[in-house]
Order: sequence, then structure tokens, then C-alpha cells
Amino acid sequence: MTYNFTTMATLASPVESAGMSLDNLAIFSLPILVLAAYYAYIKKQTESKSSTPTKPSSSSTSSSKVLSAPAKNSHPVLTDYKASERPFGFWKPNYDYKYPKVAPYPGFDLKTTKPIPYRAFRHKYFVTMGIRGMEPDSWIELDNEWEYFHNLKLKRISERGDKTWTLNALTVTAAWEILEELCNYLPQRYPKMFKFEDRVMEILVTGEKFDLKDSTLNPIISAAKLIQDDIIIMVEKEDGAYYFEGGCSTLAGFWRIRDKAGLKLDDIHTTSGVPQYEKQLKTGMNKLFRRIEVDSPVVRNNYFIQTDGNLDWSHSIGNEDEGEIGWRIAKEADDINQVYFRSERQSLRRLPISGALCFTVRTYFIPVVKLVEEDYVPKRLLDGLLSWTPDIREYKGFHTFEKVLIPFLEQKAKEQEARGLDYSKEPANWPF
Repeated sequence: MTYNFTTMATLASPVESAGMSLDNLAIFSLPILVLAAYYAYIKKQTESKSSTPTKPSSSSTSSSKVLSAPAKNSHPVLTDYKASERPFGFWKPNYDYKYPKVAPYPGFDLKTTKPIPYRAFRHKYFVTMGIRGMEPDSWIELDNEWEYFHNLKLKRISERGDKTWTLNALTVTAAWEILEELCNYLPQRYPKMFKFEDRVMEILVTGEKFDLKDSTLNPIISAAKLIQDDIIIMVEKEDGAYYFEGGCSTLAGFWRIRDKAGLKLDDIHTTSGVPQYEKQLKTGMNKLFRRIEVDSPVVRNNYFIQTDGNLDWSHSIGNEDEGEIGWRIAKEADDINQVYFRSERQSLRRLPISGALCFTVRTYFIPVVKLVEEDYVPKRLLDGLLSWTPDIREYKGFHTFEKVLIPFLEQKAKEQEARGLDYSKEPANWPF
């Protein structure tokens, strides 16, 4: 059995959730008996087919938000070709792949475990993807800010509804797969926080439960509520490009789902004005997305400077619900206490069943006045910012914080040097 991404899940039965009316539900719902018969047929066909992929179909899909749960399938012959060698838009489901066994997070405590101090800046700024391999244990990182993130997500989802998420026929299977993966991973990694029993995922510290047997469950919102990350689903189509076709993003800070949904990887970056994308990033990024295997997840970090203290949406770049947003309309900061260091830890892994790419984005958010208390940070951050080329400065809004942040970092760097900090002993490890 192979998935053609442009046609898979078209028989999915949507459900009522954020942004969906009962009329939509009635239009798209399928009787349970019909679904059961269909999945039984698929199972029978799967067992009889060879492992050779077929020619992609040219049929199109609906953009409606569909959420029905995937059925249990039999195990087909496993994939016998590399991800980079398969036809564009195809993936042979690998039902036998199991995510490696995960060790509990050492000494995890929801009250005392601090965020990992990612400091993704060097003395010299380079435009690179900065990709490194990800250990299976570290897929999702939680800490004592989980409750704050969780409550903020609940508030955003409640207030903004379907502005926070998107799914369609291309990604409903992947969304359920992500939820399933999290339900298996999180209780192993954080056993005091989660329990998964009888297909019911429970957040032990809040009592919230998510019944995976319930076809009305919104899989992508449910997945996002479990973790501190936003989730994006990228799907390869018949042109070989990857497209943003699903996700739940409540804490993005600088971008909106409505501006990115449906765009291919290149357009996501070019429409955002990512500097040197064509020259430095495009080829490598497209190769990475094409070639990444289920057992070779990767992770990267980035950083920004933000001139307000809002984790969910940076009001300094404009009203989230208005047309124009960006640094062009942002006011210059005049108070160092309103300047924040914003860093993302982004993970990317191939889902074994759907073949889609699961992209998680965890944001770390800290006031600069607190950040500079760490040894070596003021000088390193100062050098990094001053090494930005003009295009990087424009993209990252350098002019909005330059007058208040640069003198502040210079002062703090001198203070550290005056108290005897030896820069020759600065740790070389990165991004910590």
C-alpha cells in the first residue's frame, strides 16, 4: 500500500470542533458501517499488493478541515527504498516502525526543572541551517514553564478558534499519527505528568483527558495542548516540494497560520524575506526535507530580539488581526526592560505511517536584563548582533532595539570584564 499525498484521507469523516459548524459536519460525515467496510477492504487490498509504488494520482483534495481518526491497518510489506528514491508525493506506510524506547527525564519536576538554557548565538553570525542530529529521548522538552504555556495555549485556542490551527484531507492522518506518537512518548519521558491507558491520554497534573477512541477529537489541537511546542505538518506533493498543510500554532510570536497555510517550503521563506535564502539555504533545506528518514530526526535553534513581553503574539510588530505586520511599522524600544531574547528549538522528524514531516517549534523567552546575568553572554550576544549584515538587520528588526540594547550589552560586558571574567576560558559548547 502506498500513500499518494494528494488523495489520501479523502474518505475521512470530519467532526465538529473549533471553526466547524454542524452543517459542515453533516455534509462530510460518513456512517460508521461504511467506514468499517472501507477499512476492511483497504486491509484486504494491502495484504495482496506488492511493494512497488504506483503512479501518482492527479486528483485534488478539499481544503475543508477534516478530523476523523484513522483506522487500524494491517502491516504491509515494509518500505524497500530510501526516502530520497521514492516517487514524488508517495510514501509507503511503515507500520512496523516503533519509536525507540525513551528514558524518563532525569529528576524531572514540574515545579523545579528549569528551561534548558539555549543560547543560540555566537560572536560571529552565519546564515546556515545549523542542523544537528536529535537523540530520540529529547524529542519534546518540558520544564517548569509548562503550566504557563499550557494555560496560554488554552486561552488562545478558546479566543481565536480556527485561527490557531489548520487541517485538511492531506494531513488528518498525520495529525492523528502525531497525537499517537506523543501519547506513547510523553508517559515514558514524563511519567509523573502523563498516563496513556485504554487509548485515553491523561494529563495527570490537570486531570484533562483525551480519548483517542473518540472520532470527534481534534487531533492537532489535542497534540498541541500536551506540549509547549507549536506543531506544523509539511507534506510532499507530486511536484517534489513540501507544503504547509496542517498544524496548530498558538505561540508563534511573529507569523500567522493564515499567511503560511498552503505555501510550499520555498515560498514560506521567500514571502517572509528570509535573507540569503536562495543562495545559502534553499538547496540544502529542500534536500534535507526530501531525504530525512524516520530514524534520523534533526533539531536546530535560532534567535530573535523582541521588543515586548508577549510570548504568544508580539504586539510591537502590529495587530495580529490586521493586514500589515512587521518591523516596518514597529516603534523603536526605549526601555531595556521591554527587550526580550526569543529563541526557538525546532525539531523535524519523518512520520512512519503518513510519511509527512512533523515540525515542532518550542519557544524560549527570557528578558534580556535577566539573560545578561550569565557569564560571557553580554559580550557574545553583542558581537553576534553587531556582526549582522544589513539584510539580516532588516529582517530581524535591528533598528527597533539598537539604541537601547547595544549600549546596555556594552555596559554589561565591561562590568563582567571588570570583575575578572576571563574570556579565554569562555566555554565553546553551543547552543547552550
